[in-house]
This record gives sequence, C-alpha cells and structure tokens, in this order.
Amino acid sequence: MDYAKELDKVNSLVSLQNSWRKKECINLIASENVTSPAVDAAYASDFSHRYAEGDPWKRYYNGTKYIDELEEYATSLASDLFNAEHANLQPISGTVANLAAFSMFTRPGDTVLTNGTAAGGHISHNPSGAAGILGTNVMNFPTTEDGFHIDVDATRKKIENKWTAVRGRLTTLMFGCSLFLFPQPLKELSEDAHNAGLHVIYDAAHVFGLIAGKRFQDPLREGADVVTSSTHKTFFGPQGGMILSNADEKEWKRCKKTVFPGVVSNHHLHRIPALAIALLEHKAFGQEYAGQVIKNAKRFAQSLSAEGFKVAGEGFGFTESHQVAVDVGKLGGGLSVANKLEENSIIVNKNLMPWETISPGTLANPSGIRIGVQEMTRWGMKEDDFKDLAGIFRRILLEGKGAKSETKELRSRFQTVNYTFS
Repeated sequence: MDYAKELDKVNSLVSLQNSWRKKECINLIASENVTSPAVDAAYASDFSHRYAEGDPWKRYYNGTKYIDELEEYATSLASDLFNAEHANLQPISGTVANLAAFSMFTRPGDTVLTNGTAAGGHISHNPSGAAGILGTNVMNFPTTEDGFHIDVDATRKKIENKWTAVRGRLTTLMFGCSLFLFPQPLKELSEDAHNAGLHVIYDAAHVFGLIAGKRFQDPLREGADVVTSSTHKTFFGPQGGMILSNADEKEWKRCKKTVFPGVVSNHHLHRIPALAIALLEHKAFGQEYAGQVIKNAKRFAQSLSAEGFKVAGEGFGFTESHQVAVDVGKLGGGLSVANKLEENSIIVNKNLMPWETISPGTLANPSGIRIGVQEMTRWGMKEDDFKDLAGIFRRILLEGKGAKSETKELRSRFQTVNYTFS
C-alpha cells in the first residue's frame, strides 16, 4: 500500500469538506451548528487522550487534576447559565442523556408519554430508540388538529387514567421534539403530572441555545424534573450531551448514577474545555444570537410562504424556534426536494409531517422538509438574506432552474463566525 497516497486521500477529502461547507454550501440542517475558532482550539488538546471516570476529585484514575478543575468550572458555568441547581456534562450525546433520564424514572413494563415521530418526536423517545430498548411502553401525546401542538385536555385525561388494559403504569412524560416549531405546554401539564405521581423530562436538544438565550420557554421553571440536551444544535458547542435539574441532593445523586456508571464510562474529555468556552460565549452573546435566530426563522418562513411554498404553522406565525417546516408533497416529496437543493449546494433534510401515516414509503420519501437557520445565523445572515434565500428556493423548486452560482455568491458574503470572542 502506498501510505503517502492514502494519507493524501484522507486529507484531500477533509479539505474538500471544509472548503465546500464554508465557501459554497448554505447549511440548513436543523441539528447542526458551527463552533468558533476558540472552541475548535480548545477541542484539539491533550484532553482527548485521557480517561477520568467518575466525579471530579473522586476519579478512578490518577493524573486528572487539571481535568477535574476544568470540569468543575464548566459545570458551574452550565448551572449558572441555565439557573439550575445541578448540571452533568458527562453524557456524550443527547440520546445518551435521554437514556440516563429514562432509566432513572422507568422500569421495564412502565409506560412513557412522548411526542410521536410524525408529530416531531425524536427517535430516542420512541419504541425503536432509548425508550423502547429499556423495555418501556410508549404512548404518544394527542395533538391538536394542526399536528404541531399537544392537546392539553386530551393529555390530562391520559394522565388521570394511568393504567390501560394493554400497557403498564404511566410513570413519565417526555416533552421536546426533533421537529420543534413551538414551545410545548409544559407549564400547563407538569402540575397535573406531578399531582398524579408522574415524572417530567424535557428534551431541550434542539432549542437549548434558545433557552440559554432566554428566548424560548424555560423548562426548569415550568415544571421539568430533568432537562436533557445535546450541546451542538442551537447551542453552538462541541457535540455532546448534558443533563440539568433542580432536584434535591438525594434525587440528583440517583440521576448521576444513571450517567456513570450507568450509560457512560469515560466521557470524551476533549469536549469539556471546548464546552466551557461555548458556555462563556452563550453567557456573553446568547441573548443576541437567540433573538436573531428566531427573527431569521420567522422571516424565512414568511418569505417562503410569499414565494408560493406551503409552510407549516401559518395560523400560529409559522415558528417560534430556529426551525421551518415546509410541505413539499406536491413537489415530489421531501427526499426529491432535498436532493434538488443539494445539487444547488443548499442542505436540508426530508421530514415526516404530522398528518402522514408512517410506512416504508413515507419514511423513505416523506412529504416535508425541515429547515434550521441557526448555523447560517452564526455565520452572520440576517432577515433580508433569508428573504433572498427564499427567492433561490423558488427558482430551484418552483421554476426548475439551476441556482448553484447564486447560492455560492450568497454564501461567499458570510465567512466569519459571529457571537464569539475570537
């Protein structure tokens, strides 16, 4: 084997990815973001070589004094930013955080109430994901006619009837979505849940940066026992997970045990210094950033609607988050539309819409696309830029024209990461 040639191949692909994403591609994947140069520099460190199982200052390994100090500091930053009594930075993803939370509150045979997949629920909330592999039964929140809102009255009836003929005892409500346009009725339902002896989890993965920026609902103040999240969507940190809670010390100790040794061994330590910097960036710039994200999402949704697209949530102002959902069933479906956009260097993902019946066909080519504006907001795009982008969507999808050069020109205007110290 010619190892020099093989190394060149790897480095070439890395270079192509970096160049395409930064210079040509408009990325609208709702679950992604870009980290700052300061976060990138902290991420590439000796921490990536090390192990530190357990809590700071109580490790199962020696040689961790700097790791301990930094993890303790980052944890205090997270607690302060989210006004939480407790924070755990050790889950290595949002799904791992969900696995820990479910294992804390459920036993095999119990039932959890979650958002259904078609209604935006994340796969980890459902039978094929974390909830299911723990042996729990899954029921879905009933929704209002539009499909994007939980039906509060119908949910209260489910809470009152904690037993069903075919399912085990309802123990836990899991709020939060993957397609997440609007805040959820956490405040309205958490008191009912707690009065019935149920636990409440809020998966904040998609809206964590908006919560940090005080521009979305505040789940800990609205009744969540535990908040789980990833740290790399609207929250522009390194990929990883987090758990927050205001539980008492006994309950928090139980929560920590579900993380380590429950679902995490070593917790990928290079994330921690990078996450500390991202937390500082959110403390300094988070409110401005989150506000701009929501303004951009609203303008983009309005502009796409004005261009002739069927944008979901029109009767509710389209969106209150970073996301926009578009029904493209009459344009060939989500897969076809996503492919056409990618040919023109615009990246979105296909997505089920709430009114669809789940089947192999709808999963392969659902009728919707999901759009997120958070990464391009961090690159500096504002409302008028998203209005221009809606025009590019029209030319590609409604007029059948190529617009790769227009995409590249628009992308070329935004080459510096914003909302950062560096």
